[in-house]
Amino acid sequence: MLLLRCLLSYLAITITCALGAPFNPTGLPSVKLDEAMVYGVHDGTTNSFLGIPYAQPPVNGRRLAPPEPAAPYTGIVNASAWGNQCLNALTLGTFALPSWTTPEMQQYISIFNSLEPAPFDEDCLNLNVITPANVSAGQKLPVVAVRGFEFSGSSNVDGRVMVKRSIEIGEPIIWVSMNYRYVLPYGFLPGKAVKDAKAGNLGLRDQRLALSWIQRYISSFGGDPSRVTLLGLSAGAASASLQAVANGGHAEGLFSGVWAESGALQHLQWIDAPAGQAIYDEFVSALNCSNAADSLACLREVPSETFQSVVGTSGGAFWSLTADGDFLQDLPQQALVKGKVAPVSMVTGIAEDDGTIATITFPDGANDTILAAYIQGVYPSISEANLTRLLDLYPDDPPAGSPYGTGYKYQLAQGYKRIGSLAGDMGFDSNHRLLANHLSPRQDLWSYYYQRNFIDDFGVTHGTEIPNMYGGGDMADMLIHFTNFGDPNGRHPSTYWPRYSPEEPVMLTFHGNDSLGYKADNYRAEQIDFINSLNIGP
Repeated sequence: MLLLRCLLSYLAITITCALGAPFNPTGLPSVKLDEAMVYGVHDGTTNSFLGIPYAQPPVNGRRLAPPEPAAPYTGIVNASAWGNQCLNALTLGTFALPSWTTPEMQQYISIFNSLEPAPFDEDCLNLNVITPANVSAGQKLPVVAVRGFEFSGSSNVDGRVMVKRSIEIGEPIIWVSMNYRYVLPYGFLPGKAVKDAKAGNLGLRDQRLALSWIQRYISSFGGDPSRVTLLGLSAGAASASLQAVANGGHAEGLFSGVWAESGALQHLQWIDAPAGQAIYDEFVSALNCSNAADSLACLREVPSETFQSVVGTSGGAFWSLTADGDFLQDLPQQALVKGKVAPVSMVTGIAEDDGTIATITFPDGANDTILAAYIQGVYPSISEANLTRLLDLYPDDPPAGSPYGTGYKYQLAQGYKRIGSLAGDMGFDSNHRLLANHLSPRQDLWSYYYQRNFIDDFGVTHGTEIPNMYGGGDMADMLIHFTNFGDPNGRHPSTYWPRYSPEEPVMLTFHGNDSLGYKADNYRAEQIDFINSLNIGP
């Protein structure tokens, strides 16, 4: 059965639904943008304006190219349904889990596959604005700008929950979630040809354009363009952090704060490094563009179905997050050390066992040889001595592994807990500590350590704070405070969250069912210090 939903149009004066019936905006909330009236939906407490295009469709000649702003709005825009989601790994079929994963683990992973039933398409650069129902233009409410998870769309989180909670505590906010070219070659194709065309990191450039859209239009929704907080989990958190070092660390007035959950500045390679160039060459070959005079132009001309069929059968192999020398002018962690970071307030934190989620990519467990290849994928130039040293710092000793503090329990496969510890420190804890130590002397920064929602076999793994943050718990309240006042404590904190500093690296802990406490950010110091020596190089 065909989905009967209204189609968004950039320039149409009237918009009709699939059955041809005229769109009837009577009684719907509306906002005037340019020469258009934009109509959304309401639930009595909030107004939602969904699927608003902020860029020209990135198709045909605009595929694999920097985004271009949408044409000025005219006529009537129907913003009552979710817009297209960008093609990402969820369109590639079900991820085959290792045979040793337990029902508890499988149930947990399923939360990352829970998306609203919006279609996937290349034409996907749209965003959603959710406001309190009684807000008026010019009211100047602060804004939370949300980038999605790696496997998600802008509909992944119900922003109405956060807006309603902000109303309940008397600190109303506006919620903006954006679709962008998440992963895969659509958004992050590496290679020299991409570098020369200044077309690297398109997903991040999409986000930047969406932030520019907020600056131009959010006042019409009652928002304050001078108070925009970037929010993200996982890849969304990493991308929020990367926005702080983009364009040489200039925020350009696009945002005033960053809240990054389990994602900080990553150790990256250059876009034209051998690994990235190999990805590009293989992709070009798969699409029969190797002999073209302009291989990138050839990729843009490939029919969408053919392009996606190659992407879909690759297992998500044809992409890489890299420093492109243009949008990301320096290696991110080098930019951090050099102080080329936007001077905005920041909250950054991790889950205790973030790394155990990576174990599912090691179907048979891991030994020294397998882990050495994993490490060399992140640090291609690592010396044999440093490789040996890193492996020695993470012995196959279950009580030392992750889930932490569980002794010999949960050793599901060869080296399972070793993988969780090494992957967690390489991918999350080291990056978090490096960011916190270098930023906190220069700007306001708060850090947290999440220990709630223990999942059998996974521990407190990647994403365990989702029910708290996005379901309206105490972490959501702190985000709302941060968005309103630039401080997660708000005006009358029941538990004080101290700023982080290298001299007093205090992390706020979320533990038990609803308890808060403090923890020093000095755990596994030898291991994490060594990884960070690899991150920033000599």
